[in-house]
Amino acid sequence: MSNPAINKKCDLCEKKAIGMQILGCVQQTVCEEHAEKILIAMKPGESKNCGACYYVRYE
Repeated sequence: MSNPAINKKCDLCEKKAIGMQILGCVQQTVCEEHAEKILIAMKPGESKNCGACYYVRYE
């Protein structure tokens, strides 16, 4: 798994990442364009555990 403190670019497009989402067994560092709606709605510094999914919004 990538270290979110090091990888601050989106895994999909290299734009500035807003957070990390773990969907089942897949971890992604994502920008606002590629983030799930729940991650976009979170406040900076917030994290959420939703069953098999886990989200961390960067500060």
